[in-house]
Amino acid sequence: MAKKIQVTGIIPAMITPFTRTGEVDFKGIRENVDFLIESGVSEVMCLGSTGEAATLSREECVKVIEATVEAADGRVPVMAGTGATSTREVVERTREAKSAGVSSVMIVTPFYEIPTQEGLYRHYATIAEAVDIPIVLYNIPPHTHVEIEPETLARLAEIDNVVALKDSSGNLSYFAEVMRLAGDKISVLTGGDDITLPCFALGCHGAILALANIAPRMVVDLYQAAQQQDMTRAQRLFHQLLPIARAISSPQNFPAPVKEAMMLLGRPAGPARSPIIPLSAPEKEAIRKALQIAGLI
Repeated sequence: MAKKIQVTGIIPAMITPFTRTGEVDFKGIRENVDFLIESGVSEVMCLGSTGEAATLSREECVKVIEATVEAADGRVPVMAGTGATSTREVVERTREAKSAGVSSVMIVTPFYEIPTQEGLYRHYATIAEAVDIPIVLYNIPPHTHVEIEPETLARLAEIDNVVALKDSSGNLSYFAEVMRLAGDKISVLTGGDDITLPCFALGCHGAILALANIAPRMVVDLYQAAQQQDMTRAQRLFHQLLPIARAISSPQNFPAPVKEAMMLLGRPAGPARSPIIPLSAPEKEAIRKALQIAGLI
């Protein structure tokens, strides 16, 4: 790969819609992709944490990728999550995603198995050598209990097809440090729905967000306002979106709140897969009020 691609702008971390019986809703995938593209997003991303990838079978994952690529139909790039606990399986999943036509893959740090920083480096370096495709590193320690330390990230940024980091640590100090160490080598993207504006102010390259399923146009407008240094408008949009972002940002029972918001907006979502459970009545009401504050209902 001669030159690193740039990953920029607003990229929805798409949900995986399910039917009432818990099967993948492929018609819903098509409808959601169309809606997101029409809302001005830069790319679409499937099979991340929001997409419940860990609850899908290998066969289902391939079918979701294929459906997303088909729905996008070349209008925007498609990124797919291919993370797993072993390096060997990530290589296999990444090859499958490449064969299905994605433009890049996002690879979460190993989970359950806790590697050293050298183990993390070797994990990603092995995958990058095995599959010639742009790789987005995914740092989400609240879910995995594994963090890519800034110094390790700086090493990984030297690998040709490591092109970006999605950071969902929620730690602004960490985010600023990786921007300092690697922001001139790879794209640094926030995954923090409730800290978008601070990250944009630090000069990051964009965001991969669950929030962008719910209010994609507003998130795109927020990013553009920050890029144009129109901070009055950016702050207004951020404050409108913040109640939704806070309501969906807890790692526990995720992504049930995202799906509830989408269902309230009449968009394909369906229930999350067990062991994630439906929201309580008070939780549903909090989501409804947050959508009202944002002017979405």
